[in-house]
Amino acid sequence: MRKLVAAGGLIYKAVMGALFAALAVWPDPVARDGPAQMACDEALLSAAEIPVLRIFRWAGPWVSAGYFVPWEEACAARPELPVCRRWTGGGIVIHEGDFTFSLVAPRREEWARQRPESYRTLHEALTKALQAVGCAATLVADRQPASAQCFAGPVQHDVLLGARKIAGGAQRRSKAGLLHQGSLQLSGLPGDWVAQLAGRLAEQTLDWQPVAGFEDQVLALVNEKYAQPGFLRPEAARGQNSLQSGAMAKPSG
Repeated sequence: MRKLVAAGGLIYKAVMGALFAALAVWPDPVARDGPAQMACDEALLSAAEIPVLRIFRWAGPWVSAGYFVPWEEACAARPELPVCRRWTGGGIVIHEGDFTFSLVAPRREEWARQRPESYRTLHEALTKALQAVGCAATLVADRQPASAQCFAGPVQHDVLLGARKIAGGAQRRSKAGLLHQGSLQLSGLPGDWVAQLAGRLAEQTLDWQPVAGFEDQVLALVNEKYAQPGFLRPEAARGQNSLQSGAMAKPSG
């Protein structure tokens, strides 16, 4: 069963029984750099009262690295590009013309409580949205060995076009809920693509706008966390802390 829903001036069909009863859509108008993108997603997760789909653009090409990827490995992926570290897991992603989105949901939402099915159910909706616009996308059914380069090798429940991985993502759970950061590396998406995707995710949609103070929170997270060497290079920070602890524990001569 379907019904017509308006979002962003577009009319499209939403699937009943989708992931969410209601979803707010935010085409973020600001082209942000890497640390600001990551900070924006964390701020969005803490601010969202209902699930929010953020569509965003990058201020030039960037590399993003999952939380546990060694910094030197991330920098070596494309040495000429700046690198940011995600709050989510996963591997290394080159953001250069890809379609990037984040999806946040408060903890009370069923999708936010799914373990580990949240990745599969979201990518099932993404795959069906791609199929609806004429892309012969499929979902990886079997477990595959992970690669540091996220799009070098698909893992279970990633999205393929033929043998090529075209969509992947990473997630982070907090007390507030669940954050999914996704990248779709496919050109030629139709003008109503965002509406098609939202229609697969929710029965009803509405627009979302940042509340007063939101951008101040984003800037604070950039300065206090996402641009800090201790977050970008946690292994170096851990090593420095160990050296300092050792020096403090060493008895005087």
